[in-house]
Amino acid sequence: MIQSLVKKFIPVIGLFLLVNMVVFIFGNSLKEYGFNIGFLIVANAILFILTFLGFYIQTKGVRSTNVNAFIRGIYSSLLLKMFVIVAAIVIYIVWMGGAVDTPSILTSMGIYLVYTFLEVIQLMKIARKKPDA
Repeated sequence: MIQSLVKKFIPVIGLFLLVNMVVFIFGNSLKEYGFNIGFLIVANAILFILTFLGFYIQTKGVRSTNVNAFIRGIYSSLLLKMFVIVAAIVIYIVWMGGAVDTPSILTSMGIYLVYTFLEVIQLMKIARKKPDA
């Protein structure tokens, strides 16, 4: 089971590496446009970890024969992501003393959407292989 999870998670790992490479390669240019490089790297790491945890929770739900387990997995993943992201943004705002970096936050939201898109695609592939889906 772990090998199949890792195999399905490869596109997300690729996105994580791609975003980090772009941030490191174009770091100076991004700083000129007002981006906070440290924030982008930390946000990418948090989003990657949350996507992995959400993917694991939802995969358990997809593979379960109980429909309620699937719904619980979706809600658990959603709540986990929502609370952690809100807490991270609040910590960032407090840390920066109210001077937030809007381009970095908006970019992180875009990265979140791409992570979610990849996660849903991979979960749909797993659900299609399920015989009673």
